[in-house]
Amino acid sequence: MKTSLRLALSIILAIPALAWSAGFDDAMLAFENHDFAKAKAMIEPAARSGDAASMTLMGRILDEGMAQPATAVNWYRQAAEKGFAEAQVQLAELYDAGEGVPQDIEIAVIWYEKAAAQGNEDALVALGQHYSVDLNHKKSAVTYYLRAAALGNDTAQYQLGLIYLGEKGIPRDDIKAWMYFSLSADHIPEAAQARDVLELNMSPESLQAARKALADWEASH
Repeated sequence: MKTSLRLALSIILAIPALAWSAGFDDAMLAFENHDFAKAKAMIEPAARSGDAASMTLMGRILDEGMAQPATAVNWYRQAAEKGFAEAQVQLAELYDAGEGVPQDIEIAVIWYEKAAAQGNEDALVALGQHYSVDLNHKKSAVTYYLRAAALGNDTAQYQLGLIYLGEKGIPRDDIKAWMYFSLSADHIPEAAQARDVLELNMSPESLQAARKALADWEASH
């Protein structure tokens, strides 16, 4: 009897969560289908109730769908302050571009770093891009790109390939460059081209070492 009661109670408690999930999915589908008015109407109640994912989607609807970044900022900020990584990235991007808010790279980096601390790929890549511009922070750029690359991010892998060609103040390493170009080659044509050009100038021994490095990387990830 007690087991049946607990089961019934767990089902009752799960109903609101299941309803929210279905409502969120429906709103996301409407957003993806560019029916922004419908998506907004569907997600706004949950956003106003304080759900971070819903607030973030509300921000995206206003920002990307309705071209209202200044209004979207408020929704992103509320969700970002709750620690929601996607909202932190969205807010950082607005500060980065100066859309809806005055451009402020320092604030953008702060929010990117908060999201990166949670392992958000977009934030890691954005920080890599920011730090790669400054010769004094090249090693920081590599660190962020390496973290994103380990998560399978093609952009980070391609950027690491470029970095290890010695183009950005880091000592040249053809084996690592070839490996990272190879990892991103399926999705970034420039990576495939760079790998093929690099390969023409590598010794058989270096190419063999690069292929082993690639196999080891894939086996460990």
